[in-house]
Amino acid sequence: MTGRWEGTWHSDVNDHSGLLRCLVTPLTNDVYQARFHAKYKRVFTFSFSYTASLTFRRHKDVFFFEGGADLGWYAGGRYEYEGHADGRDFFSTYHSKYDHGDFRMKRPAMAE
Repeated sequence: MTGRWEGTWHSDVNDHSGLLRCLVTPLTNDVYQARFHAKYKRVFTFSFSYTASLTFRRHKDVFFFEGGADLGWYAGGRYEYEGHADGRDFFSTYHSKYDHGDFRMKRPAMAE
């Protein structure tokens, strides 16, 4: 689970989407810190970074997780996450009071 991930986010509420990067690092045996960096573009491109705490449980080769982060009132308040990941793919749904959608990421391609 640890390491870099990259992909996209998508809102089911307003159909907004953008690029997403994440760095996952361990905090304890089951709890990991996920540092997200999202981009959003309408007319201008905006970036937003935040950290979420995720609790993982492993079943065979798949890690299931849930957790959350308070992004502040300006970004919609508390967001909750639930998803799964393996060595290649990371999928999560998210929801808050005003928004819900998903994250879809993979391991970044190695530079040659």
